[in-house]
Amino acid sequence: MNNPASTATERLRSLWDAQQQPGDGWLRAMQRDAIEQFGRTGFPTTRLENWKYTDVSKLAEAYPEWLDHPSARTDIAARKPLLIDGAIHLVFIDGEFQASLSSPDLPASLLAGSLNQLSETHRQAIESRLGKLSSQGNSPFAALNTAFANHCTALLLPAGAVLERPVYIEHFASSPATGGHPRLLVDLGANSKATIIEHFSGSAASLVNAVAEMTVGRGAHLNYYRLQEAHADAWHTAQQHLRLENDARVFALSIDSGAAMTRNELWVQLAAPGATLEAQGLLLGNRSRHIDSRITIDHAAMHTSSQARYRSILDDKARGVFNGRILVRQAAQKTNAALTNRNLLLSRGAEINTKPELEIYADDVKCAHGSTTGQLDEAALFYLLSRGIDRESARNMLVTAFASELLTGIEIPAIADRAREAIGSLRFSKL
Repeated sequence: MNNPASTATERLRSLWDAQQQPGDGWLRAMQRDAIEQFGRTGFPTTRLENWKYTDVSKLAEAYPEWLDHPSARTDIAARKPLLIDGAIHLVFIDGEFQASLSSPDLPASLLAGSLNQLSETHRQAIESRLGKLSSQGNSPFAALNTAFANHCTALLLPAGAVLERPVYIEHFASSPATGGHPRLLVDLGANSKATIIEHFSGSAASLVNAVAEMTVGRGAHLNYYRLQEAHADAWHTAQQHLRLENDARVFALSIDSGAAMTRNELWVQLAAPGATLEAQGLLLGNRSRHIDSRITIDHAAMHTSSQARYRSILDDKARGVFNGRILVRQAAQKTNAALTNRNLLLSRGAEINTKPELEIYADDVKCAHGSTTGQLDEAALFYLLSRGIDRESARNMLVTAFASELLTGIEIPAIADRAREAIGSLRFSKL
């Protein structure tokens, strides 16, 4: 084949065959279906509307080789874990669970380790949840994750349980030219409550393709934080799939400040009356980084509400892509939904492609969406300079203020502090 992406697809299918162990259990059958699904679709191209501004051809070419490259664990000392008081800390190095670096004596509701082993020791729990929310048919990367996932985290809270300690899942890439496929399964029983932090970082250029599936039961409450600060030459693709039942509440925050190419997708279904979502996203890019962030909110029941706020700060020749879609189905009367996207460009070379969407089939709703893009306010900058503040500090103050609407609502101080550090590291090119 002359098409590099098609060649990569065939090589990945061959690699999957070579890695399989004897046997024909339910997990292997599911993974076989996933790799066959990926084989039918292959890697997405810019001819597809949803990938119009994100070219993954170089990623596709590297994928088979990097996925077949063994981990060397060369620079574990470079880890900079978040300091979160009282957290249950789970550590994954190059995609593999490290019990020796993780918190001891995990609660019975929290599982971590080899997906093959968990599928045997906790078959009913894993089989009934794995792949139930992620849409493999619509996402080649979700299919790849299912096919190649080796290790997994599962939080399965019974009804009424309150997990007082936050679950901090640290994914660290220490080896260059390696690939990992983290999988997270969350099922919160009725009236339960939990906080989960997923943190992706690394000291080497690697690829990570993560998928999370989270079901939030009746009256349950989930706080979900995702912080991505991978190596500057890494590739990062990720998806989170959420389903909210009656009166469930979710707060979801995503911060992207690393990797050369990032694509993050948040899919939320408000499946029953009273379900409420608050979603926030912060995209920070400099150099020639590419950040693609997408959110789809499906209001499938009446009396549901959502509020999504996304901000981008781009410098140098960074390129951002944002697509936010709110779908209100015919049965979802009394829906209340709002989506805003604000973008700050700090140089002439920075670029943002933004597309907020409303798709409404009900007639008794309150919905709004909007997007703005601009540069620093010269009047505000002049005011600070006239008060004796140097130009770099003045710009840093204004940029931090632009993001503060999101940062001030973060209940985990370490996440807000890391975001402020990332903001401060931007070069602030002179316009």
